[in-house]
Amino acid sequence: MGLLSDPSISTQNKLVDNLAKHVRKVCCGLYIIGVVWLGCLALPEFNHGTYLSENALSPGLVYPEIRLDANRLAIQLLEELQRERKEHKSTTPHAWIAAKLNEFGLETHTHNYTLRYPFGGGKEYHGKNIYGILRAPRIASTEGIVFTAPYRAPSSVHPDISPSVPLLLAFADFARRKNYWAKDLIFLITEQEQLGMQAWLEAYHDGDRVLNVSKAYLLPGNLPARAGSLQAALNIEVQDLEIDYVDVKIEGLNGKLPNLDMFNLVQRIMAREGITSGYKQTARKKRRSNPSLFEKNLRQMLAMLATQSSGVPNGNHGLFHRYRIDALTIAAAKRQTHATLKGNAGSAAVPLLKAIEGIARSLNNLLERFHQSFFFYVIVNNDRYISIGDYMPALVALVACAFFKAYLTWSTLDSEVQQAAAAAVKPAETQTGSGSGSGSGVETETDSDAELEEGLPYGSVLVYLTAVLLIGYLGNVLPLQQYFLEIPMGAAPLTTSVLSFLTLIGFILPFVVVLPAGGLELLHVGFLLIFGCSLIIIGLLNFALGFFVAVITVPVVIALDTSEQNCSGSMRNLTRFITLLLNPMVVVYAIVLAMSFYQYPELKLDKLLLRAATAAMDASAYGLIDNVIYGNWLYFVVSTVFLPLWILCWTLSLSKRRDIADYSDYEEPQPRKPQPEPQAKFKTN
Repeated sequence: MGLLSDPSISTQNKLVDNLAKHVRKVCCGLYIIGVVWLGCLALPEFNHGTYLSENALSPGLVYPEIRLDANRLAIQLLEELQRERKEHKSTTPHAWIAAKLNEFGLETHTHNYTLRYPFGGGKEYHGKNIYGILRAPRIASTEGIVFTAPYRAPSSVHPDISPSVPLLLAFADFARRKNYWAKDLIFLITEQEQLGMQAWLEAYHDGDRVLNVSKAYLLPGNLPARAGSLQAALNIEVQDLEIDYVDVKIEGLNGKLPNLDMFNLVQRIMAREGITSGYKQTARKKRRSNPSLFEKNLRQMLAMLATQSSGVPNGNHGLFHRYRIDALTIAAAKRQTHATLKGNAGSAAVPLLKAIEGIARSLNNLLERFHQSFFFYVIVNNDRYISIGDYMPALVALVACAFFKAYLTWSTLDSEVQQAAAAAVKPAETQTGSGSGSGSGVETETDSDAELEEGLPYGSVLVYLTAVLLIGYLGNVLPLQQYFLEIPMGAAPLTTSVLSFLTLIGFILPFVVVLPAGGLELLHVGFLLIFGCSLIIIGLLNFALGFFVAVITVPVVIALDTSEQNCSGSMRNLTRFITLLLNPMVVVYAIVLAMSFYQYPELKLDKLLLRAATAAMDASAYGLIDNVIYGNWLYFVVSTVFLPLWILCWTLSLSKRRDIADYSDYEEPQPRKPQPEPQAKFKTN
C-alpha cells in the first residue's frame, strides 16, 4: 500500500500522463485555432472601421487655398527639369534644384555623404542631397515637418518619377506665401533613393556624434542647418502631373508602420479632392468574376503581411520610423489615357497639390506627436483595419504549442530517461524479506529518483546549445571580417559561401557529437523554450515575420519526438526530410523561385532554377548590406536565430543516442538494508 504522499498517485501526475498521451492532438488543435483565428479577422464582423482619433488633424479638411497658378508653375518647372535631365543622364542637377529653392526664398543647403561599400575593396561612393528650410514665422524652430521627393536619373532602371521634384517645388513656393505655419517646413530632394535619405537622417539626428571611420560604412557628414524636432514626414513619388490613382505606402524598416491616424488623414483628404487612393491601390480592371468581400479582405491582409515580413521599406518614408517620426509615401501613377480630361490638362496637378496642402495644414496643427491611434495594425481594406489586440492571439495560439509540449516533456522527463536506462541495464533484484516493508520501498524509489535527477546531463546540453548559438553568431560576423573582405569574391558568392559552410557544420554536428542518456530529452525541452520565446519576441517586433515562420515550422515542432516508442520509422523519416527542407537557405531559395516563376513564367525550367539560385545569392548579400547600412535585422534573425534553431531541430529529428555499451558502467542504486532496531538496556538494582 502506497503512502498518501506518494507523487506517483497524485491527480496532477495522472493529468500530465493523460495529456502527454494526446500532446499532438492538443497541439494540432491549437495550431488550427491560430490559423483560423487570423482568417476570421478578414470578415467585417471581426475588424473595425477607420476613424480619426486626433481632432487636431481637422484643419486640413477645410477649403483649400491653392490655385491654378501653382499648377502652371509645376508645369513650367517640369519643362525646365526635362531640359536639365538631357544634360545629366546619370547625375542629379544639383545646381538647378538649389537655384530654384533660393529663388523661392528658402534657406537652401547642400548635404554631402560618402558610402564605403563593404565588399568593394575600399571603393567609395559619394552623394549629395539638396534641402531648403522654410522657418516658421509664428514660433521658434522647435518642431519641423519634412516633405521629400527622391530624384531618379534618366539612367535608372526604376520608373521615372521626375515630376515629383517640380510638384514639391511648386508647393514650396505656395507655402512661402502663407504665414500660418507653426512648424518649420523642410523640402528635401534626395539622391540615390533610400541611401541619400538614410544619410540625411543620420546627419540630422547623429551629426554631432564622432564616428569610427575605420568601422563605419556610411559616413553621413554634417548638415549646415537644422530645423526643430521632426514630427512627421511625407514622401512624394509622382510619375506624371496627370495621375490615375495614388498608392499610399506605409510599410517601413523592419515592418514598422506610421500611426493609423496619418493613414486615415491621407485617405480622407484624397477622397475630398476626388482622387482614387488606397493601400496597395492599383488601376481599375474589368474582371470576369467579382470576388467576395471576405476574399478581397483576406488578399489585402496577406499582401500587407507579406510586405511587412521582409522588413524592407517600400519607400523613403520607411527610414523615418526608426527615429519615431511618422511618415508615409503617396505614389501617384501615370494616367494611361487622356480621354477623360476633356481639355482640363492645365489643371491636372491641382487636386494633388490641394491634397498635399491639406496634409501639411493638418500636420501643422498638431500640438504633439501622433499617439492617440494605433501603431500596430493590419489594413484589410481602405476603411477597415485590425488592431494588435485582435491579431496577436493568433500567434499566441501557434506558439502555445511549443510551450505546452515543453511542459509535458519536462514533466515526463524522468520516466523517459528511466526507460532509456532500463533498456540497457539489468533490472535490480527484487527486494525480499519481511523486515523491508512498504516504507523502505518508497525510500528506495525516492533515493533512486534523486540520483537519476542529479545525473541529467545539464552540462553537456548547455555546451551543445552554446556551440549551436556560436555557429549562428559566426554567420552574422564572419562575412564582415577583414580577412574575408580581402578575398577576391563578390558580395553574393562570399555571403552565400559563409552561410553554406556554417550550414554544413550544423548538418554534420549531430553525427559527430552524441549526447549522453537523457541529453536528447533535455535538449528537446530547451529547444521548445527557445523556439517559443524567439517567435514571441519576433512577433512583437514584426508580427508578419513571426506568424509566417510559426505557420511553416510549428507542424514540424509538433511532429518532433525523441522517444522511439511514440514515433514510427516512417514518421521519423518524414520529419527528417521536412526538417531538411526547412533549412533557412532552402526556404530563401524556395521563396525566390516562386517569385521568379510568378514574374517570368515564360522561362524554361533550367533557366528558371539558375535565375532563382543567382537571385537567392543576391538576396543574402543584400540582406547583409541592409543590416550594416540601414539597420534591417532580417539577415541577423535568419543567421543568429533561425539557423541555430534549425540545427537543434535537425539534431532532435535524428535522435542519435549512445549505444547500449555506453551504459555498461551504469549501476542501479541498491536498496538500503533495514537497520536492526537497537535493543533497550534496563538497569537492575
